[in-house]
Amino acid sequence: MSCIIINEMKKDKRGEVRIISGKWKGKKIFFNLNKDLRPTPDRAKETLFNWLGQDMRSLNCLDLFSGTGALGLEAISRNAQRVTFVEKNKSYLQAIEKAIFSMDKKKDCDFICEDCLSWIKKYKSSFKYDLVFIDPPFNKNLIQELIEIILDKRILKDKGKLYFEYEKGYDLKLPKEINLIKEKSLGGKSYTLGVITYPSS
Repeated sequence: MSCIIINEMKKDKRGEVRIISGKWKGKKIFFNLNKDLRPTPDRAKETLFNWLGQDMRSLNCLDLFSGTGALGLEAISRNAQRVTFVEKNKSYLQAIEKAIFSMDKKKDCDFICEDCLSWIKKYKSSFKYDLVFIDPPFNKNLIQELIEIILDKRILKDKGKLYFEYEKGYDLKLPKEINLIKEKSLGGKSYTLGVITYPSS
């Protein structure tokens, strides 16, 4: 699950992820291209971090379906306190870990090699996040189930934010606990940012 540029090279089929802002602005991370990777376009990432604000100091972030890790990397570059990357593809996760190591931020990150839905279902920690990025595979209707579990387990703090990417035309139904802040469509994708407000007990 960032503001990035992907360039395909004919010989080695590698992709290039460039951090666009923050402490590591301009830093490039290389990944092997794969049809399963669907990195967020530059315009969408720029829009997202304009919504969120450029300085993410003190925020704990959860990057689900990390892929290239572009969103989490952008958050770290913008001073996020902690980022947890959850990605079931081991080689993708290792590439993210390598990039974080080169930024000397490994102590501020967690790397979970597991299916995101399975990991969320088993989540028992009292640790709560300020921001969750959700960019699941399209056409699998995973967002709604993820939202329900995140709310049920209170994985996000009250007033925490959820960011979603999904296929344009998908009928996203936000529960009453999530208030829409921003939404936008670009090409065949839609982007939504919401904030959680838990009911008074």
